[in-house]
This record gives sequence, C-alpha cells and structure tokens, in this order.
Amino acid sequence: MTAGQKYDVLVIGGGINGLGIASDAAQRGLRVLIVEKTDWGSGTSSASSRLIHGGLRYLQYGEIDLVRESLRERGILTRQRPHLVHPIQLLIPTFAGMPTPKWMVGAGLVMYDLLARDALFPHPSILSLAKTRQREPGLNTEGLSGGYIYPDAQIEFPERICVELMQEARKAGADVRNHSKVTALTQVGKRVTGATVRDELTGREETVTASMTINAAGPWLDVVNRTLSDAPPRLIGGTWGTHLILPMRPQGPQGPIYATAKKDGRPFFLLPWDGRLLVGTTDVKFIGDNPDRLEMEAWEVDYLLEESNHLFPAAGYKDTDVEEITVGIRPLPASDKKAGAVSRRHFLVDHREKQGIEGLASIVGGKLTTYRSLAQEAVDWTLKALGKPAVPCTTGHLPAHPLLVPALITEAQTALANLHLPTTLAPRLIALYGPAFASVLDRIADDPTLGKTLGPRTEILEAQIVHAAQSEEARTIDDIVHRRLMLFPPTPEAVEGVRRICRERNLLREGALACPA
Repeated sequence: MTAGQKYDVLVIGGGINGLGIASDAAQRGLRVLIVEKTDWGSGTSSASSRLIHGGLRYLQYGEIDLVRESLRERGILTRQRPHLVHPIQLLIPTFAGMPTPKWMVGAGLVMYDLLARDALFPHPSILSLAKTRQREPGLNTEGLSGGYIYPDAQIEFPERICVELMQEARKAGADVRNHSKVTALTQVGKRVTGATVRDELTGREETVTASMTINAAGPWLDVVNRTLSDAPPRLIGGTWGTHLILPMRPQGPQGPIYATAKKDGRPFFLLPWDGRLLVGTTDVKFIGDNPDRLEMEAWEVDYLLEESNHLFPAAGYKDTDVEEITVGIRPLPASDKKAGAVSRRHFLVDHREKQGIEGLASIVGGKLTTYRSLAQEAVDWTLKALGKPAVPCTTGHLPAHPLLVPALITEAQTALANLHLPTTLAPRLIALYGPAFASVLDRIADDPTLGKTLGPRTEILEAQIVHAAQSEEARTIDDIVHRRLMLFPPTPEAVEGVRRICRERNLLREGALACPA
C-alpha cells in the first residue's frame, strides 16, 4: 500500500472472485488495492470440487442462463489456461430406482450439450451395461443398467490460478496485500471511504482510502459489512461442503464419476486428482456468524465413505485411509430454501440503492467457473459508478496461438536437460507454472545451487521456494507448501526443507517460519 495514495477501487477478499475483479480493474486502468486476510485462494477457492463445469444439476432448478454462462466460461478458461484447466469425461452410472429416471438424465445431457455448443468438448453418449462395467470394473452391479458419459473440465489447482490472477493484477499496476485483514470499513456520514487494514504478520495497521470499495470476502462478507455503524442486513446464507482425499485403488473408480447418493439422493463426485481420489461434497447450511469457527461434522466423513463404498464395494475405504479433509463455505445468498436448491448465481449488491450507503458494493455468490464473467460485470459497474469512460474488457479474449501442454512439457524437458536436471520434473513444473516455468529455471541458470531438490523423496527444486517468496507473494511456510507447491499432504521432509531454504536465504520473516504447515 502506497502511503497517502487514494485508490479508485479497494477490493476486499483474495479468493478467485476478488482476484478476478482486481486483475480486470487494473487492466482497465483503475488504481486498485486488493487485500486478503490470509493467503490468496486459501478459503473457499481451495475447498471446492476442483471442477470448471456448467453445473448439470442446475438444470433441474431451471437456471438455464447460469448453465449457459458457466459452459461459455468453461470453454474460455480451458483455452486460456490449459496447464491448469483440462477437459475430462465423467461417467454417470444409472441404477434401477434412481431418484432421477435414466431418460431424464439423458434429456438433461442433451440440453447441456445444446447450451454448450463447444467443439472442444465432445457430445455426451450413452453406455451399455457392458461398456459401463468395462470402464469401471469395480462399480457395484446391483441394479446397474448402464450409464452416460459427458464432458466437463477439471482444475486440479485452483490455488495456482489465484496466484496467476494476483500476478496479473500486480503486473497491471494493482497493489496486492495478503495476510492483511480489514478490521473496519471507514466512513464519512453515509459514504464508505476505504478501510482500516492490519497486517497479520507484522501487526502494522493503517487506513487506506478508496473511491469505491468492493466487498468480495465470500463467506466473510457479512463479517466485514458489520463493521459499519449502520450495517446492511445479512446477505450470505452459505452452505459448507466437505471433501475427502483418499488413495486410488484398483477396485475403486478409475475415472471421474458423477453419482447420486443412495442415502439421500444428493449428487456427489469421485474424481481422480493429483494421483489420489477426491470425494465430495456435502451441502450443509451454515448458521453461524463467523466462518472462522467452521468445523465439519463427523457424520460427513462417514457419509462420503459409505457412499463411495456402496458404489465400489471392493475398495473398502475406511476413515484411516483419509489423507486429507477440506471444508469450505459456499458464499451463497441468504435463503430459506434447502441447501442444494439455493442458487449458485452471482450478483452485485449496490448498497447505495439498498441502504443509501455510498461507495460500497458487495459480491454475493459465484463459483470458480464464472469468476471471469463475474469480474467483468463488477468492473463494468464500477467504471459507471465512478463516472469513468467505459473501457472494454479483454479478459475473455482467446489466445490466437494457444500453448498446448505436451509442447510445454517438451520445452521444459529441454530446458531441464540443458541445466543437467532430471527431465522427469517437467510435468509437475508445467502443471504448476505453465509457460512461467521458464522464470523458475532462469533462477537456476543464474544460481546453480538452486537446482538441488529438497530431498530424495521430494522432487521440489530449491528455486521453486525462492520463486514462491520473491515472485508469488508467499509470506509463510504454509503459503509455500500448500498454495505454491501444492503438496497434499506435505511430508515432514518437504516442510522442513522449505523452512531450511527460507531461513538460509532469508526469504521470510522469522515469525512466519514458525507458522504451521
């Protein structure tokens, strides 16, 4: 934050939506500051099903416009960031007595395909019983009648797209500050003038001034708004979702699956992810006032394990197999509807219209898939609210010559070989950095000692730790391990290696070195 500077826009919240807004706004010439109370993408963005999808089940609630928008954005993101977002083919197994009849599932997929009209994604298809069993030999055959295959996309590391958006915002001139908590919105009369912000690592507190403040704090939106003397009514009525990370097993799912739970008819996913299996999610109304106090309930683990084992009886998953659990709150609008029926649509609340509060807008709802279009709408509105000329949004433009992942891996292999480093490191480098892998390896060209790995079982280059701290705004060990290197769960060797490099090269403040990873 630059002392004495007045920003056009203060964005509160460094999840996918806030970062998308900050990046778009900065690229359109606005003076932007974005603050995040922990780390980029450390909240809801990191606790999702890690899918970029159209929302097949939204069709049953009549949200056709949302599905159309999501499918459009799916195509844009897959083409723009192929190292992070890639098409997958999901299987919907069909069983006798399913809550949704097989013909209705097929009709929904036909509509899904018509709304997409995207050559990058193949048409859905029906599978016979034999073909379904061939694809998933471990699938429960009791009542199984076959299935459907349909396309969507997976984003294995949404935390990394958050880092990329932060870098793009910073490159366009935005000031970016993580581990910086808004302790209060500041106001003069009925106008919000900015916020008081405290650096959670240094304790330093200062007041920043902005013509417009956009609250994109997701589940924490109401917590921030309540700091006003005349606080707006509650806007968020979120639901939380729990995911399990399990080992892949020969008797378990071999490909991505979209299934219906036997117990309650809820949809859930079983997704191969980063060499393991991601299972989720639950959908439970969050009643409390402070998302920091969220604690998952024991039944959620039992529920997900039971449903997984019902579909794949021989897999035999137990609670001792759970490698990691993620829990996050979806920032959905306050609603009396049951959890699964609450709209996933996003919208912007202009508090001038609602409560006569000038200079403040809140972002309600949204999901990974639609962050870009949400940001475009928010920045269009902001330019108009500030009385500035309309500036076209460019974030939806498709690359003229998209870089294909296999070509990037080959390029990385050549670069690694030239540095006398194992070429087996290339796929992971591309998965994390895409075309920016070169900036990591350039550090090794300048300082060959950075070409060492953290240990015999941790193929992480020391250059990656330096890069995380110096180029990716990582400020704690936890930032580096979980949201730059994407280690789930991190081994003691990896954590200690990161801590050692940070200490030896004076990369982080001493207090940050002690942060749990």
